[in-house]
Amino acid sequence: MSQIHDARYRLEREHRQKIAEERVRNTTSSFIDRYQNELASLQEQGLVEFVQVRYDGCLSELMQIRAELDSNPFNARERSKSLGNEIYSLRNMARQIKQQVEEAQYQNYLKELEARAEVEKQREVAISVAWTQELRNWTDKLSLNLMLKEIKALEQQVFSEKSVKKEGDLLAKLHKLKLQGLEKAAEHRVLVERLSQSSTNRDFANAIAEVVSTSLPTDQAQVISEQFDTIFSDNPEDAIAQLQKIEQLSDQADKQIEDEAIRKETVKAIFNTLKTTGFAVQKPKLVINKEGKSEVVIAASRPAGNRAQFEIRLDGSCTYKFENYKGQTCKKDIEQVLPKLSEIYGVDLSDSRVLWSNPDDEDAEMKPIPSQTMNSKG
Repeated sequence: MSQIHDARYRLEREHRQKIAEERVRNTTSSFIDRYQNELASLQEQGLVEFVQVRYDGCLSELMQIRAELDSNPFNARERSKSLGNEIYSLRNMARQIKQQVEEAQYQNYLKELEARAEVEKQREVAISVAWTQELRNWTDKLSLNLMLKEIKALEQQVFSEKSVKKEGDLLAKLHKLKLQGLEKAAEHRVLVERLSQSSTNRDFANAIAEVVSTSLPTDQAQVISEQFDTIFSDNPEDAIAQLQKIEQLSDQADKQIEDEAIRKETVKAIFNTLKTTGFAVQKPKLVINKEGKSEVVIAASRPAGNRAQFEIRLDGSCTYKFENYKGQTCKKDIEQVLPKLSEIYGVDLSDSRVLWSNPDDEDAEMKPIPSQTMNSKG
C-alpha cells in the first residue's frame, strides 16, 4: 500500500510541477514580448545610439532568457524580472542624453557660425547677422533640431557656394525651413503624447480622485477610487479606452458630489430649523441603512419627551417622524417645522406619503412618518 501511494503522490507532484512550469513559461513569454517591443520602439525612434552599450546588453540578456525559457522557466522568470526595470529605464535615459547631445550640437553650431561671420564680415555682414538672428529667434528647439540637416545644407549654399546674395532671399529660405520644422515637430509631439497617454490618464484619474476624496464620504470616495483602479487593470495598454472610461466615471463622480452638496445643505437647513423651533438637536450622523445606502440621521427632542427624526438620503428622498406626542400636538410641530424649511431655506418636501400614524389619544402617542422627495427651490 505504501509503495503504490508513494508512486501516485510522485506522479501528482510531477503533474503539478508541469502545470506550474507552463504557467510561468506563458507569463514570462508575455513579458519577454513586451520587452522586445520596447527595444524595437527605441530602435524606431532613433534612441538606441544614445544608450548603445546598455541596449546591446539588454538585447543579449533577453535572447538568453528566451532560450532558457523551455529548459528552466523559473530561472528565466527571475532573470526577466531583473531585466524589466533595466529595459524600461532606457527610454528616459536615451531621451535625456539625446537632448543633451542635440543642445550641445546646437550651441557648438552657433559658435562656429559666429566665428565664420567675423572672418567674412567685410563681404556679407548683413547676411551673417540675419542668419544668426533668425536661428536665435527659432524658439521651438525641437523643430530646429529636426531641420538641422536642411539648415546646414542652406548654410553651405550661403557661405561656401555663395548662392544667396541678398538678405531677403536668405530670410525667405529660412522661413520655409521653419514652417517645415514646425510641421515635423507637431507630428513628433503627437507621437510623444500618444506614447505617454497612459501615464497622463493616471495623473488625470488621480486628480479626480483627490477632489472626490474631499467632497464625498469615505465609503463613496473609496468606491470611486477602486473603479479608477479597475480601469487601469482591465486594459492597461488601451490609453484611449482608459480616457473614455475616466471621463465617464468623472461625470458620475460630479453627479454624486452635486447630490452630496445638496444633501449637506438640506441637513444644515433641517438642523437649524429644528433648533430654532425649540428642539434639542443631536449632531447629524452618517449611517448605512438596511438597503446598503448611506443616509444622514438627525434626531431631536423636546424637554417634554416629544421626538423628531429625519433620515436624508443621497437620492433626494427623506423620511421623517414625530413621536411621543399627545393627541394632535404632533401635527402642530409638523406644521411649524416644515413651512420654515420651505420659506427660509428653500427645502421643499413634496410627494408626501404617510407610512404610519396614530390618530387616537389612547396611548398618548402620535407617529406620522411621511416618506418624502426633497427639492431645493429656485
